[in-house]
Amino acid sequence: SPEPSPEPSPEPSPEPCPDCQEQSPARPPPSPPSHPLAYYTITTTPGSYPSEVSWDLWCGGTVVLSSAPYTGLDECGLCPDFQTEYGVSLSPGVECELHMYDSYGDGWTGA
Repeated sequence: SPEPSPEPSPEPSPEPCPDCQEQSPARPPPSPPSHPLAYYTITTTPGSYPSEVSWDLWCGGTVVLSSAPYTGLDECGLCPDFQTEYGVSLSPGVECELHMYDSYGDGWTGA
């Protein structure tokens, strides 16, 4: 009777390459914003009673900029310590609202 032939041995697996590392596919860099930001300046004046007035700039449902509190004297003329310029960077086309407040309730009186 014929002798059974030995089963073929599996092919040897390749030796690992010690200097090779399996790398995942490179990820692309993050996309830049669809539009660059634009810089806006809000300019204010102190008016007659700068300690009474304040404002908030709301964009997209969030306050993005607020006036600095004024703690100097009212009726200060040019009020050298009153901040008159504020800057903010926003996406073009974002909808914003300027909320203006007067703590005394008689208007901004020249501001």
